[in-house]
Amino acid sequence: MNGRTRIGLGLLLAMTSPGLADDQELKIGIAASLTGAYAPYVEVEGARCLADKLNVAGVGPKVTIMAEDTRSEPQLSVTIAQKFLDQGAQVVTGIPFPDSLIPIAQIAEPYGATVFSAPNTQVEMQVAGFENFIAGAVPDPVNAASSAEAAYKKGLRTAVLLKSADAGSWSDMLPEWFGQSFEHWGGKVIGRLNHSIGTNDWSPQIAQIRAMSPQPDAIMISSVLPDIGILIRQLKANGYEGWVIGSDGFDDPSLEGTVVDSGTLERVMFATHGPTGTGGPIDEFLADCKARGFAVQGIFDALGADMVLEAHSAAVRAGSVDPAAIRKALRAEGGNPGVTAKVISYAENGSAPVKTVPVIGFQDGKRILIQDTIPDFVPEWK
Repeated sequence: MNGRTRIGLGLLLAMTSPGLADDQELKIGIAASLTGAYAPYVEVEGARCLADKLNVAGVGPKVTIMAEDTRSEPQLSVTIAQKFLDQGAQVVTGIPFPDSLIPIAQIAEPYGATVFSAPNTQVEMQVAGFENFIAGAVPDPVNAASSAEAAYKKGLRTAVLLKSADAGSWSDMLPEWFGQSFEHWGGKVIGRLNHSIGTNDWSPQIAQIRAMSPQPDAIMISSVLPDIGILIRQLKANGYEGWVIGSDGFDDPSLEGTVVDSGTLERVMFATHGPTGTGGPIDEFLADCKARGFAVQGIFDALGADMVLEAHSAAVRAGSVDPAAIRKALRAEGGNPGVTAKVISYAENGSAPVKTVPVIGFQDGKRILIQDTIPDFVPEWK
């Protein structure tokens, strides 16, 4: 389950499912942040690309992707998801945060539909225990543990955590889980500072960091572009020479352009959902999608493709497009093929996948893979 591979269409071609009629359809409704703050992290084009590949291959049910713009507004996300459920979607999703996903999971339950959030990482959904919920990405404590392990192995020993309540546990608790993991290995958290998403002037936080003696080896933040790119630039301009460590919010191709200086990037690392920009199979998938006319951006499109491929594979495996049958097959032993990993399994955790967590760094302005493992230590979070 730990390797990467090209999309397993060959595997699907080899699968037989006498229970599926030729006219059966798998409908996936994505209430998506096509505009607004979360637009860089949307999964729609990757989902559309993978659906197109499957439909051309002609194996299993036809996949129909329904997508509408939420403008990054949680309540609108719920309204659009309701519309998709009324149109017969077996799988729906919304903005990947609890204020959107919890009400969607509640309204989807009477329909029997699955809420499959490709980029969701927040533990609130796991703690809530919705039977009809599945996340496409590992939970935030696992992401944080991976970057902490990599940081300690790099020789970093002190860290400051930048925290925000604006995006729930992803921006508030993920840095804390990093700190717990970092201290497990022998590092030390020497400060905690608050920020708001949408910050473009980091001078108050930078002033507090500059006042620390000695300076921290690392600053850890879980936030979005362009905020983090601006932070990295302003830290460098104010003489900070340590590392900036992040989460999947860093995994946006615009990061390099926002930071500009390739030398500054060499002290940046982040944990994410699959290695992109390193010339591997996920990059090949994205390049193929672009060649086919889909406006894919990066790893979040690969997660969207995971959602489609896994749901479709589960329908083939179940011999049915019944949503409950699909969900049962998603959680079956052995897992189902994915894009970000050869096989993605939910048999162990029910709603959270088991797979490795890549940590990405930079060399000569290009992305490099620092490590790609399941972390040895993950802090308690349930």
